[in-house]
Amino acid sequence: MNHSNLFVIPEPVNNPKIRLFCFPYAGGSHTIYTPWLGQFKDCIELVFIQLPGRGSRLIETPHNNMASIIDELMEHADYITNTPYMLFGHSLGSRIAFDLAYNLHNENYPLPEYFIGSGSRAPHLKDEKKSIHSLPNEQFIVELDKMNGTDKRILQNEELVNLLTPMLRADFKIAELHQAPKIAISVPFTILQGSDDIDITPAQLNAWSELSQAEISIVHLPGDHFFINHHSSLVINQVNRILDNILNILD
Repeated sequence: MNHSNLFVIPEPVNNPKIRLFCFPYAGGSHTIYTPWLGQFKDCIELVFIQLPGRGSRLIETPHNNMASIIDELMEHADYITNTPYMLFGHSLGSRIAFDLAYNLHNENYPLPEYFIGSGSRAPHLKDEKKSIHSLPNEQFIVELDKMNGTDKRILQNEELVNLLTPMLRADFKIAELHQAPKIAISVPFTILQGSDDIDITPAQLNAWSELSQAEISIVHLPGDHFFINHHSSLVINQVNRILDNILNILD
């Protein structure tokens, strides 16, 4: 089966010891993980998730609900689980990654060795922030600009904005409306959080502990909600630490 559209693998590894699947935030593409290339041991294969509406899938209709994202991912469940693997996601990406993990759990597929959620409330909790996905275009763009997660050069380019708005609206609709079931899975978690991220409360962060039957740790890193971009080396260090522990266990 050809996985090239959904999975971007910039540096393929023959017989990797572990695959690290990386899920971008709402409105983001797999390119947010470009700084991660060359930062891991040669036996680790990075697999970036590329959903419809961006990158080489730009002309495809974006998913506007979590179920359709998971349906597409589950079509490739054998590939995802045929090698030891870890899931990493930031913001909406972490909630997609968790939804995938519990669906794999429900279908009795091998579970990830580890789950890293980043910059997100626990996915079974309701979003308490102001909803923006259905705002008129002008207001929608203003709100996106306030978040500092979308390149301002894009937001100032009317042609690009018109091209990307359907994808952005679809992503934010999922981010704002989806709540995962409260299901605890037998996977250890690390949850990364920006120390200056005012959008996520301590209660929303600590609620991740309700979703794991294994150990869970919460790590605070410098930065706001987009610390994954502004402090990528610190995030990479955390991921490498966990990967080293997993490799020791697998060996």
